[in-house]
Amino acid sequence: MSFQIRHVVVYGSGERMRKVTFELGQLNIITGSSRRGKSAILTIIDYCLGSRGYPVKAGVTRDNSRGFGLMIVSGDRVMYIARPAPERLHKTADSMHISVVSDQESIPVFDDLDFNTNVDTAKQIIGDLCGIDRSLRLPMPGTTGPLSPSIRHALFFVMQEQNEIANQDVLFHTQGDEHRPNAIRAVIPYFLGAVDTEYATLTIRLRTLKRELVALRRALDERAAALGATGQARALLAEAAAVGLLDELPPQGLNEGDAIGMLRSISLVDVRSVGQPEAQGDQITALNQQRGQLRDRLAGLNIQLTRLRRAANENGDFASEAGEQRARLASLGFFGNEVGPPPGCPVCGNDAPGAEDVWADMRRELVRLDGEIAAIRTDTPKIDQMVALLAEEIQEVTQLLRVNKAEIDELEAGVQAIRRLRDAETRTALVQGRIGFYLEMLDRRGQQPPIQDRTAEIETQIAEIEARLDENGNPDLLASFLARISQNLWEKAQRLEIEHSAWPVRLDLRRLTVVADTRNGAVPLDEMGSGENYVGYHVATFLALHEWFATERRPVPRVLIMDQPSQVWFPSDYAGDGSHVLPDDDREALVRIYQAVMETIARPEVDLQVIVMEHADLEEQWFSDAVRYRWRADGEALIPADWIEED
Repeated sequence: MSFQIRHVVVYGSGERMRKVTFELGQLNIITGSSRRGKSAILTIIDYCLGSRGYPVKAGVTRDNSRGFGLMIVSGDRVMYIARPAPERLHKTADSMHISVVSDQESIPVFDDLDFNTNVDTAKQIIGDLCGIDRSLRLPMPGTTGPLSPSIRHALFFVMQEQNEIANQDVLFHTQGDEHRPNAIRAVIPYFLGAVDTEYATLTIRLRTLKRELVALRRALDERAAALGATGQARALLAEAAAVGLLDELPPQGLNEGDAIGMLRSISLVDVRSVGQPEAQGDQITALNQQRGQLRDRLAGLNIQLTRLRRAANENGDFASEAGEQRARLASLGFFGNEVGPPPGCPVCGNDAPGAEDVWADMRRELVRLDGEIAAIRTDTPKIDQMVALLAEEIQEVTQLLRVNKAEIDELEAGVQAIRRLRDAETRTALVQGRIGFYLEMLDRRGQQPPIQDRTAEIETQIAEIEARLDENGNPDLLASFLARISQNLWEKAQRLEIEHSAWPVRLDLRRLTVVADTRNGAVPLDEMGSGENYVGYHVATFLALHEWFATERRPVPRVLIMDQPSQVWFPSDYAGDGSHVLPDDDREALVRIYQAVMETIARPEVDLQVIVMEHADLEEQWFSDAVRYRWRADGEALIPADWIEED
C-alpha cells in the first residue's frame, strides 16, 4: 500500500477554489515565472499531510486562502484531506477534514467541509493508508525513548524543497532542523525494510533492560556502601579519635553495629566552647597606644639629656680657656693692684704713649673673665643635677616600656591559645557533622523498601534478546540493502555524468550524505563542489531510494516532489520569464536529469509519480508532454488574478 497525489486544492473566498491536477504514475511539471505560486504547491502538500507549523510562505497564497485540500489515491481507495488556514494570530490550525470518496474529480466546497478530526489522528489515518505500522517502536539514537514511525517521517524521502535539492550539507527533507538527523537515522532502516516489528520490539526491550541493569547495580552498590560500611564507620571513628571526640582508637574487631552505636553517641556530644575566655583585643590596643606614648616620651628625654651634656661640655671648655687667659693676665701683676696703672708699658715697662688706656682695658678684661669663671662655676653643678634627674627619668620610662612589652606579649600569647582552641573546636565540629550526615543517610536508606537483586535475571534476559537479534541478522540485512541501493545510486550518477562518479558511490547513513570512494579516500558531498554535483547526487539518491521503495513495496508515498532542480543553471535573479538561454553543456546536464527521472518512471515494477516545479521549459517533446501548467502569461498562477483584484 501507498498513495499518490491527484489534486492540490486552494480555497478562496465564498465557493471559489483553485484545483491543480496531477497524473498518477507520471512526471508532472509546473513551469513558469517567479512568484506565481509554484513553490507553494510543495508547502500545501506538506501542510495537508499534518505539518506541525504553517509552511505556506507569507504572500499572495497566504493572503488569499481560506484553506487547502489534497486528494490522494491508493489503489482503489481515494481519500480527500483538507485543512483550514490558521486563524488570525494563530501559528497553525489543529482541525482537519478526512473523508473517503468515490469520485476522484469531485471536490467539496469549503463551507461543506466537516473538520472532523485533529492533526495527530489525521496523521495516523494517512499513515494507515500508506501502510505504516503505527504499533512499531524504533530505537532513536541520542534519546532514551522509542520513536513510532508516521507519515511525517516518510516525507523525509518524498520532498526536496528549493533550498534542499542543491544543498551540499543536507540530503533529506528537513535534515537541517534540530533533532531531525537522529530521527532520519532511526526510521530509514524501517522504511528500507531492514527492521520488522519483532526486531524493533526486541531492540527497544534490550535498551530498556540495559538501562534497568545499570540502575539496579548502582542502587545495590549504594546499599552495600551504606549498610556494609564497616570500613567507612571505622574511618569516621578514627577521625573522631584524632580530634578528641574519642579517648583512643576503637579495637580492630569492632563489628558494624557497635561502630554505628559509637558514632551515634559521638554525634550527641556538645563540642561548643562554653565559658572560654575572649580575646583581649581592646587591652592589646590600649597597651600598644601606651607603648607609643612611652616611646615618644623617651625620645624627648634623650634629646634633653643630649642638649644638657653638650652645654656642660661647652662650659668646661670655656672655663679652661678663660682660666688660661686669666693666668696670663695675672702674671703681669694686674691682680691686687688697685692704685692704678704703673708708669710705662704694663708689659715691657718702657715708656709708651697710651699705656694707661692699655692697662685700663686689660684690667677690665681680667675683671670680666673673673665674673664669667665665677658664673660657670655656679651653672655647672645645676647642669650636672639636671643630667642626673633626666637619666633617672629615662631609666624609669625604659622600665615602663619593658613592663608594657611583657603585658602585650602575655595577652598575644593568650589570643593565640584561644585561636588554636577554636580551630580544634572547628575541626571537631566538622568531624561530628560528617558523622551526623553518614548516620542520616543510613536512616534514610533504612526507611526505603528493600532492593531485590535481580541482576542475574536481567543479565539472562539481555543475553537471550541479543542472541535472538544476532539470529535475525538485521544489521547485516541493512548493510546488504544499502549496498544494493548504493550500486543503483552509483549507476545513476554515472548516467548523469556528474563528478566523482567514476569511483564507487554510496549512501552513508551515519553522516546522512553521499560519499564517493576515490583513490585519495572518501569524498562526501559537501567536499565535492559545484551545484551541478549537488543536484545530480540528490536526484540520483532519491530515484534510487524510490526504486527500492517501489520494488520492495515499502510504506512510503509513491511520490517524489522536487522544487527547482534546474536552479543551478539559471542566474540567481532570473525571473523565470523564458529569457535565459542555457549553454549547451548546462542544457545537456539538465536534460540528463529529466531523462533519469523518465527512465525510473518507465520501469514497469516502479509505480512512481514525480512532481516538479520549474523555471526551465525544455523544447523536447517528452518534456512538453509532462508539463501540466505553464504559469507565464498575465493572470496564470496558482492564485487566479481575479481573486487578488477583488481584494
